[in-house]
Amino acid sequence: MRRDNGPGGTVPRVARAPDRPGFFRSLPLPSRAEGLIILAVLLVMAIGVGLSAWYASNRTPPVFEPPEGAAAAADPTTAPDAPDAPPVLAFYGDFLTAGTPQGGQGPAGWPALVTERLDAEGTPPHAVADAGYVADAAVTGDTFLTLVERFPEPDADVTVVFGSRNDYLAAPSVITAAATRTFDAIRASAPDTRLVVIGPAWTDAVVPPEIRRVRDAVQQAAVAAGVTFVDPLAGRWFFDELGLIASDLVSPTDQGHVHMADRIEPVLRDVLADVAAGTPTGTAGATP
Repeated sequence: MRRDNGPGGTVPRVARAPDRPGFFRSLPLPSRAEGLIILAVLLVMAIGVGLSAWYASNRTPPVFEPPEGAAAAADPTTAPDAPDAPPVLAFYGDFLTAGTPQGGQGPAGWPALVTERLDAEGTPPHAVADAGYVADAAVTGDTFLTLVERFPEPDADVTVVFGSRNDYLAAPSVITAAATRTFDAIRASAPDTRLVVIGPAWTDAVVPPEIRRVRDAVQQAAVAAGVTFVDPLAGRWFFDELGLIASDLVSPTDQGHVHMADRIEPVLRDVLADVAAGTPTGTAGATP
């Protein structure tokens, strides 16, 4: 190797490429071994880049499958199922349904109590104190039939008709015919309703024969119509407990209306279960 003389002595003469300009002219050329190493490194890098490019162009992108129901939840046009509408109840009757100053008016009456217990939608009771199937009210002139005609409830799932001791002067055949016309009118205005007929009630165990005849006449019409009949006389609704009837010996107290609700609610609950199950109408039944 040649050496050149310099200020600090002799230094080896390094081969330089004659055509490298500027900064690169002062750099030493790699040896043969170093060149082979650099070439190998570059080759490995090129192979890695090529493999990466091949994988990127040939791989199958993952498919995302949303969880079941997510599409419906994300779709604003898909509405959730609406909750079932509450059943609708309708009521016709006399003072036992309307309530009196002695008890059972408004929310204290058995219609309101039963409606609340059944989570139902109740209509205003269509009831006049001295009305009946035959007996017409002194002030309004209404009978049960005219109440049905004046205040139809076409959306009622269950319709209750309660009474009436006010018919005690009428002949049984007349009562049966009037009750039949009343039931027909209800079904004409509400074809899908279920009828529950409650016979007349009495306030002690000494029931006059006239009241029993009224009960029998109403029951005959109910059985012929194929509807549920409830018998307060056979069930002894007011015979055995004190505090249910006011001092006038006729009108139920608020406690008496709670007692009536206790008797009527299970009947209506069973009828509503039949409605939910799709049991055909026209199935007669008698309940004390």
